[in-house]
Amino acid sequence: LANRMRAIDSAVALSLKTHSELRIVWFKDCGLNCRFDQLFEPFDIPTVTVVEASKADLFLYDRPRRKNFFIPRLPQKWLFDSCIYEAQVPKLVQGDFDFCRWAENKTVYIASFVQFYSPDTEWKPYAIFKPQPSLVREIDARRSRFGSNTIGIHIRRTDNEISIAQSPTHLFIDRMEKELRRNCDTTFYLATDSEEDKSRITRQFGDRVFFSAQKADRNSVEGIREALVELYLLSHTCRMWGSVHSSFSETAAQIGNIPYEAIKSRE
Repeated sequence: LANRMRAIDSAVALSLKTHSELRIVWFKDCGLNCRFDQLFEPFDIPTVTVVEASKADLFLYDRPRRKNFFIPRLPQKWLFDSCIYEAQVPKLVQGDFDFCRWAENKTVYIASFVQFYSPDTEWKPYAIFKPQPSLVREIDARRSRFGSNTIGIHIRRTDNEISIAQSPTHLFIDRMEKELRRNCDTTFYLATDSEEDKSRITRQFGDRVFFSAQKADRNSVEGIREALVELYLLSHTCRMWGSVHSSFSETAAQIGNIPYEAIKSRE
């Protein structure tokens, strides 16, 4: 979810900068099995459209990869003046590639999981995203429990080996204990895809910790909608502690424009 949001945010900013039309093809898969309109309201930008991927789009616009035998690469060579694929983007960003010059006055394609463009002018990250009203109501209802010093915590687990290795749970617990010694009024909003960590932390800190009662589930509509609620709840905390190599952690802090620290072990 966060990977898509940051790629889309960059694409919209780039399209406005280059006065280009933008077409976003939204694919459902086991990592995000939910339509765009089940999460967000339509963008209020006439030149930007989001379409739900059809079966034909799987062959025309999906990112070429081993899973689809790289088949989309062939029609994309005919459909576009230039294509940039997800493995190329981080290297281009690091090399200060001029995405504006690349996109101007051409028909181009990009697949990305990272932020690849931010305009020189003021641009509030993720302000273009408006969660569906039902989700906004849920976010507002839950955040009403937050205090003036509610800290957001995101602990990434399951398939993220880097986060597991470099952001162990005990470091989050140590920081929570230290913060409580400093300010006994501190509360925490915990978002995690580990039920074990959720139980461990809530057993130790009791009602000082708020959390979702639902299990993390990327392969269901309700699971992804809950993830979006959690993303915005984290953004409404006063500051955030997150996991190394987690776009979800970073994106939540950027949405709220709040201080962020990745909790990591010392090498």
